[in-house]
Amino acid sequence: MDCRLQDELSRQIEKKLNRIQGQVNGISKMVLENRNCDDILTQISAVRCALDGVAKDVLFNHIGHCVKEGLESGEYDKTVENLVGTVGKYIKSK
Repeated sequence: MDCRLQDELSRQIEKKLNRIQGQVNGISKMVLENRNCDDILTQISAVRCALDGVAKDVLFNHIGHCVKEGLESGEYDKTVENLVGTVGKYIKSK
């Protein structure tokens, strides 16, 4: 199954990732400036939350389009196996 992001979602995610990239650059600057550890950790937490939001968007797209199409086409076992693998990859990275 070749699952892709929907065009509008892809644009929204790109905007979110650009913001996240700016946040990461800000964290790097904070480290170079030897800023307070609490402040740096707060920003790292914000980036992790933002990335989790992007992951949620991608997962919802996967379920709402790719899994739905697979089930509607009658490929139940293959679709469920793919979904379990996809979720497993994300959980493994946590």
